[in-house]
Amino acid sequence: MTEVSESQLHIPDGINFDCTGCGNCCFEWPVPITRDDFARLGNYAADKELDSKKMFRVLNVDDAKLKVFSHSLEKRDDGLCAFLTDEKQCQLHNDFGAEAKPAMCRLFPYTFTQTPSGTYASVSFASTGVLYNSGRPLSDQRELLAQRFELFTRLFPTLSLDWSEAQLIDGQNISWQDYLAIEEPILERISKPTESRVEKTLFDQSQRFRKSVSGNVKLDNVAGLPTNPKIIDQVLVRNLLESYFPANAYESSSCDLDAQNLVKEFLAEPRRVMLTHGGAEYTFQDVVGVRLGQLPAESADLLRRFVYLRMFSKLYFGPGFNYLSAVAGVHHLAVLICLLRIKLKLELLRNKTVNPVDFDCLTTLAEDARVLERRLTVAFFSQETIATLEILLLSPQRVERLISLSA
Repeated sequence: MTEVSESQLHIPDGINFDCTGCGNCCFEWPVPITRDDFARLGNYAADKELDSKKMFRVLNVDDAKLKVFSHSLEKRDDGLCAFLTDEKQCQLHNDFGAEAKPAMCRLFPYTFTQTPSGTYASVSFASTGVLYNSGRPLSDQRELLAQRFELFTRLFPTLSLDWSEAQLIDGQNISWQDYLAIEEPILERISKPTESRVEKTLFDQSQRFRKSVSGNVKLDNVAGLPTNPKIIDQVLVRNLLESYFPANAYESSSCDLDAQNLVKEFLAEPRRVMLTHGGAEYTFQDVVGVRLGQLPAESADLLRRFVYLRMFSKLYFGPGFNYLSAVAGVHHLAVLICLLRIKLKLELLRNKTVNPVDFDCLTTLAEDARVLERRLTVAFFSQETIATLEILLLSPQRVERLISLSA
């Protein structure tokens, strides 16, 4: 087994996880499986007289990093895994133990990001246990995390993230040590519950990144766009909502923005930008009319943990997320929380409830965060999209306006 020293494996504080047995991770999406998985599961399917032709699909993978996967384990017509029992339990696990499950099932929901300062362990918000912070602290599961990291390296032996060209903003590189020095106090600030909204705290703290930008760069108008800034805000929000929260998140295995149409739309300066939700259309004035304020403690903490884990695991900038710069990446992370809050406002409008106290905010936010996590996982932005987001998300004034919009 690959040995991981204590200094090499970094584990986030205050994050818990144990499987809740809900079976939600066994819904909808196919699971890539290795040749060993396929042989073992194929024999089991034959013993149980299951139709292996429907269960497995051959994968033709061009990406060398994914060559270990030969097939995918498909879902049944009802969207469930063929090995899921009526009690939402894994039959393979029940009959043979946890190690009998496909490798990717054993790895979920753990994630690992390798950097010059070691490997950062985290967990995915696609998991119900993670969403509700259920179970034992990850800090008490170091041995298990080391085992899962060894599995990760076997599945992705050629995966290597190059942080040498990480950028503060587009065109300005930042060394890893300089990055860590800026990041440390921000992580410390968001690692614990606070009475402040996490997206505002993150934005305020990210001033540390913005102050490090050299020269006389004016972040609020890098491209000198002539369009009314609020129109750009609204068009950007609508496009991000449609991309990150599609009608059926399971039907698409990739996520990108149509950057060209996005720019064309806001340059045309539409008279009104509408948001569609639940079959109805809403204006931005409707959204502004719903005031969320500080959410109940459990809901606020879900959003805080979402931000903390993505920053801790470096999955928001550079090779961790589509090669966005640190400033654009941290602004994008703050905007993601704004989108979750705007989605909650739209749901309140749909239910004709303007007071969040009278609504189950936690369940709505949890399911939206689950979808968002999955969409971010498959997000692969074109160079055009990256360039567009760099320009639009560098602006501190834009992020402040979106934070106000989602208040």
